[in-house]
Amino acid sequence: MGFFKGLLVGAGLGTVGGLLFAPRKGEETREKLVNDVRDIVQLTDELNDSLTEFRESLVELKTNVDTIVPEFKAGLESDIEDFKFQADPRIKQIQEQVELIQSHLPEELQTSSSEKGRFVLERPKKLK
Repeated sequence: MGFFKGLLVGAGLGTVGGLLFAPRKGEETREKLVNDVRDIVQLTDELNDSLTEFRESLVELKTNVDTIVPEFKAGLESDIEDFKFQADPRIKQIQEQVELIQSHLPEELQTSSSEKGRFVLERPKKLK
């Protein structure tokens, strides 16, 4: 913040010095100085208003995010649980069907699986 204060003070002093040494009448110089100071004050007020609005917008955004994200996360977790709930019986049915099919195959065509529920598709060995 010190740099900006120094910058503003330097700009102000430079303006005042330039106006005082300019080849104008005293009244014109004072009027220009007053107008320049008014302009600087107005710009500073506008900047402060803009920063205040920006800060308020950030606070509102944070509030919205804090509200929406947990709801979205809870909804997503619920959807995942619903999917698992629906998928688990179907996966079990598929595994049972695979086991049933494998049990009806001749021994030469049956595959051995090291893990339950896993199967490997292999080319059948030539039948003799």
